Amino acid sequence: MQYKIENDKLIPAPLNYRTPDGRWIMNFNSSPELMNQYGFTLTEAEAEEWRKQHPQPAPPEQTIFTKLAIRRAMRELGIEAKLDGLLNASAQFRSDWTDAQDIDLSDPVLIAALQAGSITAEEIAAVKRIAGGSHE
Repeated sequence: MQYKIENDKLIPAPLNYRTPDGRWIMNFNSSPELMNQYGFTLTEAEAEEWRKQHPQPAPPEQTIFTKLAIRRAMRELGIEAKLDGLLNASAQFRSDWTDAQDIDLSDPVLIAALQAGSITAEEIAAVKRIAGGSHE
């Protein structure tokens, strides 16, 4: 595999490459001559060294989830009853929950409402992890 650096990003040679004049080169990444011609000159070892010298920032934490993902995460954690209790106890919370398309678990008003319903900060963090696909 060969790479090039473009706009401070490491780009691997694609299977098929579109040239600047609009032509397509099929099986581009199997031709060292063509890759070199179009600037894909870095080897795997050089690309790895570039990655070490240019660490990429971590992606931002996901905080917006569907209500279903949140409910399923709470069910997995054994705290779904706390959500149901909060929905039954607060007409305003129930109304906001019903009207929302997605829920932002970083919203201060929502966090305060969840914590008032005895859902802890640790449980909210666990819901984010599980709803986001990480079950660590």
